[in-house]
Amino acid sequence: MSPWMQNARQTWTIARKYPRFPIDLLLVLRSSAKLYGRTRDVSEGGLGATVPSDIRLGTVMELEFQFPNAGESICLDGKIVYRQGFQYGFLFVAPTQAQIEAIRKATRMLPILR
Repeated sequence: MSPWMQNARQTWTIARKYPRFPIDLLLVLRSSAKLYGRTRDVSEGGLGATVPSDIRLGTVMELEFQFPNAGESICLDGKIVYRQGFQYGFLFVAPTQAQIEAIRKATRMLPILR
């Protein structure tokens, strides 16, 4: 077998800074318009979501979502860093320590996405 074929069979993984947790939540997005979507996963650094709209990479939007049994919604800015069709990846922009703690608390019992 050629060295190229051996390398083609390897599984490549990207090391992530924060673990991702699968969760389906209503997501409200605001910029020049108000849009709605659903989260797919959340981490301390960002979230993945399905948003049936055409939004450009690099766009910064206000994101709002609420975890079950949480008293308040989390509202913060997110930058689109990934897009495939209606699947988007948002990187949180300057989350507060309180927001990070709220995400940690809400996700601590969820399975980690691999």
